[in-house]
Amino acid sequence: MGASSHPNAVNKANITISGTSRSMKAQAPITGIVKDETGAALPGVTVVIKGTQTGTQTDINGKFTINANTGDVLVFSYVGYISKQITIANGTNFDITLAPNARALNEVVVTALGITKTQASLSYDQQTVSGKELEVSKDPSFVNSLDGKVSGLQITQSSSGAGGSTKVILRGNKSIYGSSNVLYVVDGIPLQPLTSAQPNGVFAYSGDGGDGISNINPDDIESISVLKGASASALYGSAAANGVILITTKKGKAGKTTITLNTNTTFDKAVLVPKLQNSYGRGDSSLASSTSLNSWGAKEAPGTVNSDPASFFNTGVTTINAFTLSTGTEKNQIYVSYANTHADGIEPGNIFNKNNISVRNTSKLLNDKLTLDISANYIFQNTIDRPTSGTYFNPLTSTYLFPRGVDFNQYKNYESFDPTRNINLPNWIQPYIGGSGDDLQNPYWVQYRNPNDQGLNRLLATVSAKYEINSWLNFQGRVNLDKTTQTSDQKLYAGTATLFAGMAGNYAYNSSGANQVYSDFLLNANKDISSDFNINGTLGASIQDNQNSSLGFNGHLGNIDNYFNVGNVILTAGNPFNQTNKTENQTQSLFASVDFGYKKFLYLDVTARNDWSSALAYTSSDSFFYPSVGLSDVLTSMFKMPDFISFSKVRISYTDVGNSIPSFVSTPAQYTLSSGFLNLNLTQPLAALKPEITHSFEIGTEWRFINDHISFDATYYHTNSYNQLFNVATSTASGGYASQYINGGNVKNEGFEGSLGYHGNINHDLSWNSNFTFSLNKNKVISLYTDPVAGPQTQFVFPNSFNSYSLEARVGKPFGEIYASDWLRDANGNIVVSNGKPQVNTDANDFVDVGNSNPNFMLGWTNNFKFKQFDLAFTIDGRFGGKVIDMTQAYLDAYGVSAASGEARDNGGVLVNGTKMYAQTYYEAAGGRSGALAEYAYSATNIRLREASLGYTIPGTVFNNKISNVRVAFTGRNLFFFYLKAPFDPETDLATDNTLQGLDLFGQPSTRQLGFNVSARF
Repeated sequence: MGASSHPNAVNKANITISGTSRSMKAQAPITGIVKDETGAALPGVTVVIKGTQTGTQTDINGKFTINANTGDVLVFSYVGYISKQITIANGTNFDITLAPNARALNEVVVTALGITKTQASLSYDQQTVSGKELEVSKDPSFVNSLDGKVSGLQITQSSSGAGGSTKVILRGNKSIYGSSNVLYVVDGIPLQPLTSAQPNGVFAYSGDGGDGISNINPDDIESISVLKGASASALYGSAAANGVILITTKKGKAGKTTITLNTNTTFDKAVLVPKLQNSYGRGDSSLASSTSLNSWGAKEAPGTVNSDPASFFNTGVTTINAFTLSTGTEKNQIYVSYANTHADGIEPGNIFNKNNISVRNTSKLLNDKLTLDISANYIFQNTIDRPTSGTYFNPLTSTYLFPRGVDFNQYKNYESFDPTRNINLPNWIQPYIGGSGDDLQNPYWVQYRNPNDQGLNRLLATVSAKYEINSWLNFQGRVNLDKTTQTSDQKLYAGTATLFAGMAGNYAYNSSGANQVYSDFLLNANKDISSDFNINGTLGASIQDNQNSSLGFNGHLGNIDNYFNVGNVILTAGNPFNQTNKTENQTQSLFASVDFGYKKFLYLDVTARNDWSSALAYTSSDSFFYPSVGLSDVLTSMFKMPDFISFSKVRISYTDVGNSIPSFVSTPAQYTLSSGFLNLNLTQPLAALKPEITHSFEIGTEWRFINDHISFDATYYHTNSYNQLFNVATSTASGGYASQYINGGNVKNEGFEGSLGYHGNINHDLSWNSNFTFSLNKNKVISLYTDPVAGPQTQFVFPNSFNSYSLEARVGKPFGEIYASDWLRDANGNIVVSNGKPQVNTDANDFVDVGNSNPNFMLGWTNNFKFKQFDLAFTIDGRFGGKVIDMTQAYLDAYGVSAASGEARDNGGVLVNGTKMYAQTYYEAAGGRSGALAEYAYSATNIRLREASLGYTIPGTVFNNKISNVRVAFTGRNLFFFYLKAPFDPETDLATDNTLQGLDLFGQPSTRQLGFNVSARF
């Protein structure tokens, strides 16, 4: 084949780069295609015959043709990629793959407010993850795919299935009262966090509204920049005090129209299902309470059928199908995408469905001086029967605690017709006896006759205009609308336990709206003042306005069974019709950032920001200011270093970051209307409140060796967060108020984090990219607050602590320490036994410290291999240290269904103070919600194969180059544990806020996901 005749080809024939072409010999046409490591064609690659000045370039499809002799060496070079040399021996057609050059790719990175800076100038730690890395094994929430890939990043998932929220912490917990979660930013615009559903009583965590970021389509992501410390995110203000995950989405590209199709299917199996005993049957069924549903009965006859809790779970199926289109000219580019995520959960009846539609247009106007970027992303999703933790509205409670030796199959038909009431009522092992116990219901009835339907509609729309005033100065304005509506609809059919519903049933409905309007205006300058000095600066202003409202009701049904209409709902003071009038808060800001560069090796970075927050209205000042300063020095540009050192840099920075108080805390008077009655807010307003402030210091270094094949990065950081917000009880002389907010506290975090990577070619056909991450964080509560009545405090108990579990902050201890009830012991440490029963110390002040819910350090190891058309990728990561509490196991023991309780009976009892005690007596005291919970603390250390993928890319020639890239891969997530001591996955929690951490209470088990991925590019 001769030179390309494609009308958009970069080059149409061999070219002489400079000088005169070499003398002609008996040459032959050499052809081929050049691709990147993903298989995508690379246009514009320079192909030169080594030792000559004769060469060509690849066309728009990555193809080239050049006349050369046998024995000639072809040199392939492309900006951002490592050059490759190929000796012509046998054959005249070549398939060339170029590996990315890490240094070149990272020379320019996206930072706060979407501002691009050189990697060398950054005075703080920043890490970039490409969108391709998220596709190794897809997750409905792409954030979960960052596990093990970013140092210092701790990810905890809720046990609420697909679409559930994820807690992401960078460099430790900082805020006791508020959130320590990172801020998500999409194309320079802060993303509005969505409010998750709140606990419905201490033993039912009913649902999960999501964290907002899970709505984003991962196929739209070009790259992710993780800004780890306060210095990296200072320009985003208070919302970014805990770090930023900055997402850059895809745009249309000029040239050939490209269509991509991607389908991902996984099959999900429950793992770490509790182990139950199969030897002992049901206890005394005559007891008039739900405790009759125990398994403390006699030994079963051989062959007795026992239910297997694993049989309750289905094989979940998750499919993610995505389509993208990119097209355009040099003046106008368009990007369009659609994605659908559908998940049939492992619990019967659980369905998750999400649709993403994105459109983006980028245009150049006014002689290319004006760039107009308009985008819209619409998300609509629906979740039916989202998995619920706790003992209420949870099918797993009765599935796990169902009496052993009783045939469960007879209750899979969960309802039967009642001719007296003329409706279907539950088919269950015993009728409901109200008022006590955990009100175990038929698990299928819970799923199909207590349905909870959650809906979400979200619009993200942005208009951005950037005008190039001259070669070094530009002005940019952006406006973003983030509009979200969420609904929750729960129907409890007649026959549901009367603790939750009336005789005719119960109906609860809620609709909430959240609108965020964000706009900013930036004046950007980047100018070489002289041959030695450069200045890169931004001056800007922003305004962020948030509005929220809600409407809902919750009540027993009236005279008509199962008629779910507000007209049939009995509204009472305890079950009212509620409406929250529109609330609004606003933050206005001015900010500036300046980088001073000297001879391209020494950089001084200074930022300053001032916020005016409406949340601080009625305080002494609604304004707060915070600066940052940093210095970086590129040693390899400053000194002559050995040739094996490609790049070396040291950096240091210090930052203050403010964090405003929650909205309406300082409002002088606030009323709520409930069932026609006006209720006064009993929290006293105080004008002395101040914003939280975090002081952050970090120092780090970056090194690259052997032509950038080996990279090393290390950082030490130290932060202190002051002026934390606390709600405390007031004295009787406070004018009728019951509580008040005060400032106090000092939480310290310090630690090390780093990464060690290798990327390059092992030989002609094999390339290997590997990255090892390490992070260690030490957290300590230095001080809390001074109570106006009781004086200095040394203990703060987080909300939702209950019975035998308490999550606390205590002076001198790390944030998130778990305290639990334990046995009452005498002076010699023996368990106190009274009336033949071991005694539990139920005094919350005497709970024992069982450990912290956070790990001591984390490791991650990510690898990508490519051999010809094959690719292999996997991530192994581990969390070391920390403790978790398994209250599920405590319940299983108390009911006598656990394997441990069966083994104890086989062994004749449990040793207590050296004497064997009857197993039932011991476990009924130790287990349950009020037992010796400290006995159920486990190490949270775990090491797992997080994800893996084995793929094959079919050459485009198979499809006559009509399809440039078809890849088929087998994928997996959570494949297996190399090490695990806890009975459940320690990386899942009941909640993703600051409560209920390190605790499992009938949470949905983790899943092992195996599947396949097929992608094609046209």
